[in-house]
Amino acid sequence: MYQLEVKRWLVAHRFPPSDGWQVHVDVDAMERAHGGQHNPDKAERAQNAEEALRAMGVTIGSHHRFGRADVVAEHADRGLFLVEVEGDSSRQREQAVYSALGQLVLQMDGAGHSFVLAVPDSADWERQLRKVPDYCRARLDLSCVLVSEAGVREPTLRDSEAEDRSV
Repeated sequence: MYQLEVKRWLVAHRFPPSDGWQVHVDVDAMERAHGGQHNPDKAERAQNAEEALRAMGVTIGSHHRFGRADVVAEHADRGLFLVEVEGDSSRQREQAVYSALGQLVLQMDGAGHSFVLAVPDSADWERQLRKVPDYCRARLDLSCVLVSEAGVREPTLRDSEAEDRSV
């Protein structure tokens, strides 16, 4: 699942404008398959995802306060969420997660916002998200989520992983 598709389904399932969310989604040229080398289907899939976001009522472009954050979702009752999104690409998943975490940390200004790292729902991506310690997630008010057309879920630790961490 490409990055723009992850953004589409994240907004649809977690931050739908029809439920009162005001959402800004930043889209860069690479996400639209402009420049560089891309799979033949990427441009069409990206265009479909961007059109779906616009149809939902999402503002495409940088946010007036948070700049080029991938997704900024604001709700009068639920607060403000800053989201970094990764998708399938030639980049190593581990490096993509490190980069996204760094971008989120640089946005943390102590203002009480919530932070989300969103990636495609696959076993490889889930393995990467499980590396982020629960303690860090709690301290940073960070949610790590797996996104698919079917929904959004947070990875859970397997019993053996939970035991390993308690030792």
